[in-house]
Amino acid sequence: MEWTTLIATLLGAIIAMASTLLIEVRKDRREAQGEWRRSKRELYAGYLATLAQVRSELQLLILDRDMPDDERPVAARRAFARCYDLRYQVEILAPRSVVDPALTYFRAVRRLRDAAGAGLGRQEVEREDPFNVIGTLEAVREAMRKDMGTDALAASAGRDG
Repeated sequence: MEWTTLIATLLGAIIAMASTLLIEVRKDRREAQGEWRRSKRELYAGYLATLAQVRSELQLLILDRDMPDDERPVAARRAFARCYDLRYQVEILAPRSVVDPALTYFRAVRRLRDAAGAGLGRQEVEREDPFNVIGTLEAVREAMRKDMGTDALAASAGRDG
């Protein structure tokens, strides 16, 4: 009888330790996933915000007819330079489904940079949107939303609330 009590106590202790360990592993995994999601959200928001700001600066440069032609390329490159850091972060951290449209958007803004530096006029740039900046922005935004599960999270929050 003493052996059965000892074995039952030992078995209970093993079950308690295993369940505590399982709970901690799940908690750590959930926290790691939350941190990863926050990191990606900050990266994606920073990427979109920086490229949007640069795009606006380039459009202002295109409108500035008083700027000397020899200063345009320098001003355009200076405005665009801060995009590279975020581009490399996206290439490393994001899945391929986000990287491809993000690079397409990056290249469209870079073509706008080259056009602004070359002194292309507003009418020439707006006539056909030759760089398809807005279309590529929409594609990268959709890829980022899909990667983050934004629509699924919003739908589940709507059902819960």
